[in-house]
Formats: sequence, structure tokens, C-alpha cells
Amino acid sequence: MTEISKSDSFTASDPLMSQRWVMISVMFGTGTVSINNSSFNPAIPQLMQDFHVAEAAVSWVIVIFLLTMSLSLLVTGFLSQRWGKRRVYLSALSIFMLSSIGGAFASQFESVLAIRALQGFSSGLMIPLSLGIIFSVIPKEQRGAATGLWGAMIMLTLACGPMLGALILVWFNWQILFLLNVPLALFALTIGWLYLPKQSVATSLKFDWLGFVLLAVSIVSLLVSLSTIKQLQDLQQHSFWWLFGLSCLTGIGFFWSSRKRTDAIIAWQLFQSREFNYSLMISVVHTVGLFISLLLIPLLIQNTLQLSPIWTGVLLMSSALTTSLCSKHAGKYLDQHGAKQLISFGMVLTAISFIGLGLAANISIILLMFCMVIHGLGFGLSYMPATTAGLNHLQNPELVTQGAAVNNLFRRLCSAVAVVIAALYLQIRTQNFLSNHELPIAQLYVIRELFFFCAGMTILALPYAWKFPNQKQPKLHV
Repeated sequence: MTEISKSDSFTASDPLMSQRWVMISVMFGTGTVSINNSSFNPAIPQLMQDFHVAEAAVSWVIVIFLLTMSLSLLVTGFLSQRWGKRRVYLSALSIFMLSSIGGAFASQFESVLAIRALQGFSSGLMIPLSLGIIFSVIPKEQRGAATGLWGAMIMLTLACGPMLGALILVWFNWQILFLLNVPLALFALTIGWLYLPKQSVATSLKFDWLGFVLLAVSIVSLLVSLSTIKQLQDLQQHSFWWLFGLSCLTGIGFFWSSRKRTDAIIAWQLFQSREFNYSLMISVVHTVGLFISLLLIPLLIQNTLQLSPIWTGVLLMSSALTTSLCSKHAGKYLDQHGAKQLISFGMVLTAISFIGLGLAANISIILLMFCMVIHGLGFGLSYMPATTAGLNHLQNPELVTQGAAVNNLFRRLCSAVAVVIAALYLQIRTQNFLSNHELPIAQLYVIRELFFFCAGMTILALPYAWKFPNQKQPKLHV
């Protein structure tokens, strides 16, 4: 069954203008999600004070968002095929906007958690659907520039969000942070309603309930078990091992029950594409390195070097802004010359930046900022181009949305595990160094080791970039 879009006549008369409006809608939609997350983090201390909750309780503001987002990523592929990308995207954007309005009137901590759960669920639908919509309207030879522009918008909002959130908290209260999302979401929703095209839908498609339940239990158990680890002694808790064991057991059960099913919640034919697998590995390595850096930079600046938190914001913003500025140009290069050289160069720069952060950790704040700029440049040249190149090689267009969802899911789960391991390593190694050094020096040594680990991990993933075609594939004339 094929649906006809209200904008079909417009698309036929001016396809270029239609593509621009589609890009505006998905950029502002995902930009709303991005700025919501980055601007809300500074409100955590105020939530603790207003609701009289401790660190463990307030951490669920972040955990529940990640949990519900992970669950919605599982069903994005099915929903987009069953009801169409346009309908699901606009519905998710509407849920996000309405929940943000509700968040402005939240007066209990449980209400805040419920709002964050709704935001997480809708965000998990919108991000992969945005890429699926872009790929459905943008020709293959122009997708690099389009996804580069889309990525630039996300990085720009990530860079500006924390500062914007901090300024709002100075003059207003945390409820206003929810209202910050509404104008952007309303604009994206209006443009999307007018110009997003409709695609064919599979009305007879069946949902893999068994696979969803098994994988959902596995993911939720893993994330909840990781959220209980605050220090090394927490590994001795029976609750952690019960949850971790349940996660492993249900994960294995999901694999064995769905590996041969054609309607599995994860389409296993995704992994038949070598290029998609290469891009997935590169994306995971980049995201793990990024999240470990987000753990280490505040510790290095504020604890070890005893500098103002403002410098933490400056360093992180310099990296994100650099990524935003170079993303579109990287996408254009991808369209014209292919992925191999671009991604390889970006990964080399990323590895150099991690080595520089380790070597310059106690030398100069300006040198650290230079290293973060190099990191942002390397990230911008290789992360989004790798993702785009991997999705471009999927033969079935319907797999693009699910491929983007799988990419997001793997990145977030691997990053969550990596951050917990890095934090435990930081604690254990710092204790070892304390016998001969003071705490700031001991912590400095371990932070250096972790930066060098990120560099080594990036270098080990470099061969995956070499496996992409060296030049852009010639167009096929049918």
C-alpha cells in the first residue's frame, strides 16, 4: 500500500526546494533533542536541592532517558515500515513537544522522571528516522553533504546547550529548560507536516514480540546494573551480578531465537554488508573515546589542575564547534572522493589529539584547547562520514532507518560499559599511585593512561577505514 504525500505536487515541481525543507525539518527536530539533553545537564544540582534527593536518585534523570531511548531504538525499524517514516517521525516529535510542555509544570520528582522517559522514547525514534528520511529524499551522491549538515546542527546544539542552560538557570528556574524545546519543536513539526514525503507501508508486517522482550530485558538489565556501580566495592553486590547475568542470559536467548527469523526486531541482513560493519566499528570507537573524554576532561581541569569549571566548558565547546564547522565540508568531500582517505585522516587526527591530551595534561590549558580542536576536527572528518558511507552501502532502502537505529544502540551501550570500566580503572590505578604520589599527581598519571588507551583504540580501528573504497563509486545508469 502506497500513500501519496500532500506535498507530492510541490516535490515534482521543485524537488530541490522540497529537499531543503525536509532537511530543515529533520535538522530542527533532532537539534531540539540535542539541545534538550545538553542544556538540561546543568540543572541536576538544582533538582537535587528542590526535590531533596541524593546523587543516586537524581542520576535516574539521565538513566531513565537512556533506558527508554534504547527501547524505542529497538522498534524504530518496525514502526517506520508499518506506519511510514513521516507519520512516526511527526508523532515522535509531537510527543517530545507535549512532554516538554508538561515538564514546565512538573512539581514532583516522579513527574520529572516520567517526562524524561517520554522524551527519551521519542528521541530514540526521531534520530534514526531523521537519517532514514534524509536518505529517502537525497540522491546517493549528495548524502554526504546532507548528513554532514545534519551532524553540524547536532554538534552546534551540543556545544551551545550547556552554556545556554547555565544562563537560563541564572535568571529562571529549571522548568524553563523544558520550554526551550517548544519553539524549535513546533517549527520543525509545522515544516515536517507540510513537506515530509510519505513512503509505502507494510500493513501486514508482524512484530517480533519475543525478540523485543528478550532484547529489552537484556538492555534494561545491563543499564540498570551499570547504574549501580559507583565504586569498586559495588562489584561485590549480589544485585549487580544478578542483573548482569540476566542481561547476558536474555541477550544470548535473543540471538538464538531470532538469528534465522526474517521478521526479527533487528534485521540480521544489516550485518551482511561489510561496509556497514566497518562503519559500525568506527562509530563505536569514536563514541567510546568521546564519552571517556567527557569523563576525564572535567576531572583533569577541575580536580587535577584546580581550574574553574568554565575551562571545562570552553574545552568541550571548542571541540564540538570545530566538529560542527567541518562536518558539512567533510560530507561534500565524501560525495566527491569517497570514504577511505577522509575517514583515515580523521581517525589519525583523533588519535593524535588523544596522545596530545595525555602529553599536555599538566603543561598548558591553551595546548589542551588546541588538542580538543584537533579532536573535534578528527571527529568531524571521520565519524559522520563513516556512518553515512556504511548506510549508503545497504542495498535495501528500508534497512537505512534500522541501520541508523542499530548504530545508535550499539554506540550508546558500548559507551555506557566503557565509561563504567574507565571509572573503575581510574579508581583502582589512582589508589596504586597514591603510595608514592599525592592525589592530583596520581590522578594525572591515570588520566594520561586513559587518554593513551583512547589513542590506541582509535589506531587499532584504523584498518576498518582502509577497507572502504578509495574513490566514489561511479553512477550506475539503469
